[in-house]
Amino acid sequence: MKDVDFLVIHSTDTSEALDLKAKTVIDKHTTDKRSGGFGWNRPGFDYLVLQDGTLETIIPEHSPTEVDLWGISQGRFGISGNVKNLAYVGGRTLKEAWWKDTRTEEQTTTLEAVVKFYTIRFPEIIIVGFNEIATKKDSDKPGFSVKEWLEELDIPKCNIYQGYQ
Repeated sequence: MKDVDFLVIHSTDTSEALDLKAKTVIDKHTTDKRSGGFGWNRPGFDYLVLQDGTLETIIPEHSPTEVDLWGISQGRFGISGNVKNLAYVGGRTLKEAWWKDTRTEEQTTTLEAVVKFYTIRFPEIIIVGFNEIATKKDSDKPGFSVKEWLEELDIPKCNIYQGYQ
């Protein structure tokens, strides 16, 4: 397996009441645009954390994302390299009107375990929230400050995205 340079944390940008499964996300990402999907040739998330804390693998570990479906490598302050995209189900209010940190206790526990695993496995990895990337600063995903959360977890500063200075 190639080294992973970045772990990007997302939400599915869906209502806190929806309990999506991986198949729903895969279908949304890979269905053509005329049918209401994104029209991508592969899903945009590698892992999905369900509301009960279950971690579902969408893209196998041996296949890091080298294609930039989210547009994070674009522009002067883009990020590039091998990226793994980790999402939790939720990220929006009940009626999807606003972003919200909808992580359940179980989701938070799983996200923490994945982050700590990746920092051990890839000591040079940088962890970043989707909305903390310069080209995505107008996004609400994942619905919370990943940088602040990582600091609360005592993740080493060298593994926390410091922004585009």
